[in-house]
Amino acid sequence: MTIEDIVRSQEYRSVVEDYRDTCLWFANDVSNPKNRLQLEQILSSIEANGDMAAFKRAGRIRQWL
Repeated sequence: MTIEDIVRSQEYRSVVEDYRDTCLWFANDVSNPKNRLQLEQILSSIEANGDMAAFKRAGRIRQWL
């Protein structure tokens, strides 16, 4: 999958929306990362600052990379 495919996926959009306030409040433009590094940073923030469900959801998305 390309970065664009991942960002357009329902799973990515859903996890970002669900954890925006608790895990991504400090980040800009998490809805549209421009490259793999930015996407990795978003997923890492969700994994590090979210609950177990967030960790698992981000991990499923990470497997697409």
